[in-house]
Amino acid sequence: MRMSSESKYNISISLLLLLLTVLTRVPFMSKFLYHWDSVQFALALKKYDVTVHQPHPPGFFLYVMFGRLINLFIKDPNTTFIFINILFSGLAVVTIYFLGKEIFDKKIGLLSAAIALTSPNMWFHGEVAYTYIADAFFSAIIALLGWRILRGEHRYIWLSVVALGIAGGIRQYTAIFLFPLWLYSVKGVPVRKVIFSFGLFFMVCILWFVPMIWMTGGWHAYQEAYRELLLFTVGHASVLDKATLFRIFSSAVPRFTIYGVGAGVFILGLTAYSLIRHKKFHLLDRNKVIFFLAWMMPSVLFFIYIGLHPSIPGYVLIFLPALFILTAVSIDYMNSNLRVSGFIKRDFLKSIAATIIIINICLFLFPNFPVSYREVASHDQKVSAMLEGIKTFNPKNTAIFVEPYIFYGFRHIIYYLPEYKVYLVDLAVAPTTDERRKMFWGTNRETFRSQDIVLPEYVTEFASPLISPDIPKIYVKGIILRHLPYTNLYIASGDISLINSIYPELKVMKYTRTGVEIIGK
Repeated sequence: MRMSSESKYNISISLLLLLLTVLTRVPFMSKFLYHWDSVQFALALKKYDVTVHQPHPPGFFLYVMFGRLINLFIKDPNTTFIFINILFSGLAVVTIYFLGKEIFDKKIGLLSAAIALTSPNMWFHGEVAYTYIADAFFSAIIALLGWRILRGEHRYIWLSVVALGIAGGIRQYTAIFLFPLWLYSVKGVPVRKVIFSFGLFFMVCILWFVPMIWMTGGWHAYQEAYRELLLFTVGHASVLDKATLFRIFSSAVPRFTIYGVGAGVFILGLTAYSLIRHKKFHLLDRNKVIFFLAWMMPSVLFFIYIGLHPSIPGYVLIFLPALFILTAVSIDYMNSNLRVSGFIKRDFLKSIAATIIIINICLFLFPNFPVSYREVASHDQKVSAMLEGIKTFNPKNTAIFVEPYIFYGFRHIIYYLPEYKVYLVDLAVAPTTDERRKMFWGTNRETFRSQDIVLPEYVTEFASPLISPDIPKIYVKGIILRHLPYTNLYIASGDISLINSIYPELKVMKYTRTGVEIIGK
């Protein structure tokens, strides 16, 4: 059977997009594990245990297991996860091409893929060991399968629920956010098929959920780990608990979206204004409007009203593929409007698209943009400086105390300097009870939990990395404060008896020949 010219074209475009993704990502890969979570994924390659946040709940089971498989060949956790993310990046770009082509036309598909390929937010998350780029791929593939189902190709329902189940095994929240889109897509499918598809979905989820629970130590251990996360971290950090958070969340979502769409946000804005100003809503396809709303709104509303971390732009990657397509459609719409109105006579679509793409490339490559190569390089420099600064202390008699910095701190030191004993200073108390969070500490790339910090007898000194805002305002005699060159990092150090000068609320004990004594009291 001979392959049609259309199939040959699609294969050629797919391979070209994959190649371009690899070529644009490989030169800018981060040299160090980027985030606190990145290190936890790396530690989980050796020992998967959600109870000690290797990784943190809800578990990201399939992401870690995929990492274990790839790491058998690459043998470097950071490179392993970046390899996975580059793969997801390429697959996302290709899927966005097919989705744009099938919902609109080939021109929109190509333009959508080009915008996705050069999106600063997409590009950045293909350079670091982080899970969010997987959201972009699974969001796009589930939308593509959903669109085909909605169009009457009901056989894709089985593949769609398998994809939804796998997405949940990588990032549990992803399946929840994309479920309304899937549900809308199957509205015309016979009820019997929908019921059977639910069964298949649960079977896929059980295949990863059961081993995840087993490797964590059982249901009780997993449940306790999740309870601890909700109680001390995410459970009371929504707009429902603190109304003031609405301003933070509602400003973070559009900001992160701009990081993703880049210069295309101006075209999106102009198109929205034009539709509203000239009351052209009749031009919109009702089916497509509901499809895109079902795709985007669950995650958008969740991030605004329930929460997201205001320094992690990767959250919005779950709905960015929809915006890449809508940006491409907006470029085509504005170009057509300008020509119909007689404002211009030539076709400016390629020029508008090229301008947006070039600006987005420049945003990633040159300025100090939060999702840029300079951010990757700056992070690598700071982590390197922090590690070199700590290495000047003797691990045989020095304990490291670190506040919960997410980009360079507790987890990075445990991973890259396994010879030190490292203690996390996180004195969290549950807002609804008097329960105090157990302390995290580690050594030799192993993580432990304990109610109190009890140091070995041989520890006589401490060192504590600090960022500029946390430099002690009172300089205590005996504490040395050293600035790490070309960074905003410092290291405070001194005799262990002075540890409470920096962390007054911290209760530190130490083994002695006569028993256990409280330090600094």
